[in-house]
Amino acid sequence: MEPVSPRADAATEGALAGSGDGALAPRLEFRSITKTFPGQVAVDDVSFAVRPGEIHALVGENGAGKTTLVKVLAGEHHPDAGEIFLDGELLHIRHPAEAASYGIGFIHQEPALIPTLPVTENVALGLGFEHRAGVISWRRQRRVAVAALRRVELEVDPRRPLSELGVADRQLVAVARLMLLRNRRVVVFDEVTAPLTEVEVDRLFRIIREMRDNGVSVIYVSHRLEEIFELADRVTVMRNGRWVATERVADLDRKRLVGFIIGHEPDERARKAPPVRERHSVLSVRGLSDELLKDVSFDVFEGEILGLAGLTGSGRTDVLEALFGARVPTAGAIELDGKAVRFRHPADAIGRGIAMVTEERKRDGLVPNFPIWQTITLPWLRRFTAGGVLRLGRERQAASEAARRFDVRARSMRMPMRELSGGNQQKVLLARWLSQRVRVLLLDEPTHGVDVGAREEIYGMIEQIAEGGVSVVVVSSELEELERLCSRVLLLVEGRVIGELTEGDVEKPKMLDALYSHRAAETVAR
Repeated sequence: MEPVSPRADAATEGALAGSGDGALAPRLEFRSITKTFPGQVAVDDVSFAVRPGEIHALVGENGAGKTTLVKVLAGEHHPDAGEIFLDGELLHIRHPAEAASYGIGFIHQEPALIPTLPVTENVALGLGFEHRAGVISWRRQRRVAVAALRRVELEVDPRRPLSELGVADRQLVAVARLMLLRNRRVVVFDEVTAPLTEVEVDRLFRIIREMRDNGVSVIYVSHRLEEIFELADRVTVMRNGRWVATERVADLDRKRLVGFIIGHEPDERARKAPPVRERHSVLSVRGLSDELLKDVSFDVFEGEILGLAGLTGSGRTDVLEALFGARVPTAGAIELDGKAVRFRHPADAIGRGIAMVTEERKRDGLVPNFPIWQTITLPWLRRFTAGGVLRLGRERQAASEAARRFDVRARSMRMPMRELSGGNQQKVLLARWLSQRVRVLLLDEPTHGVDVGAREEIYGMIEQIAEGGVSVVVVSSELEELERLCSRVLLLVEGRVIGELTEGDVEKPKMLDALYSHRAAETVAR
């Protein structure tokens, strides 16, 4: 084994040795890993070790270098300097398939799956198919897939196309595929819980703990600090591409961990949305129904941040889609400022001042190769056209003003969206809708894949938007987020509004108790 880089100081040596609190030989070691791209040092001389049978969290803001380091381990990027050891063996990983051959598996925030293929084929991707004499045995392969799906407690027909499954179930299919990886030694979970509900997160955590108890080393990358404290044994923090600290989670509190991540003491002053007062009802929904939604009725008041809470299959996102014209209900009525409206297409809703930021922004919200300024102005091109000619100067000016208002951090407004961090992508999408007059803003998982620093910025922006008189409806699987933002929350179970919490009652324990109690009662009634 090669010696530690001469640059490694005592703290880094502690990270390599496991913070000095155990004698276990490392399972995985990063030694002085450096990776540069044109004009940027993404990972700068990073060293730390992961032990056998531990859950090791990797945290940091967007741009800290976490994803680049994971891609180096996967063989997607080749380091400019440094080495990786697995159980004392120097690795030369040139391709993701080679990582799998060493027993290193990955579950990414956006799994590499093929939507048009059935679940069975997706479970087998990269692992090989069950065959005899070179002919695939689909019966045996389906049995293998069903067994793997049961290990993650997912009951779906393996013959169904993956595209028919929801975001959370597709994530669990990727986890099921990982369960078939032979000789698992290291498994990396990279921001996997963003699309999952509380129940699904609990299920995933049971799987991860089972891996740890069986001696597998787990690297867990997440922006959700509550998950780190619940799940991880140790945590490594990166900032600006460099190693900052490796600590036992039991020795940390949230304030100290956030301080490591952002580089200074956090501002602990919590802001709370103002209570709902007697205000003008901007949006009124009555009896909204379709194959999932059942008689959904509610009002949204001027300047209010209204939350929608529910478990998987509750219809939270479906309500937003119906309000935005992306889903046409079979019954019900919608009024905007007291006037009946009917949306058959998102363009109809946009024309009446209703905007939506979707959960899957990369798939539904942006064009990766578009520059920032065109992404902001895309829905509003008619407003920059005169005599059939697009006024590019006016368009660019409006986009620049919107980007400044939302503190979008980029080298240039010509920078393509794919090169922005998750937090800055989300800011651009907020800037897009708020660059023109909007009456109602629909937000589906507004901090999906966003780091702790950008998350608070986005919360502040949402509150400023509401203070300006815009009505905001927020769907989030993170109940802490609804507690943080909303003064009123509607509770949905299987397409129905089963209750409402207001002001002082908007608390995570009360939301969970209401949702789970009602679901249990419904199950008994059946």
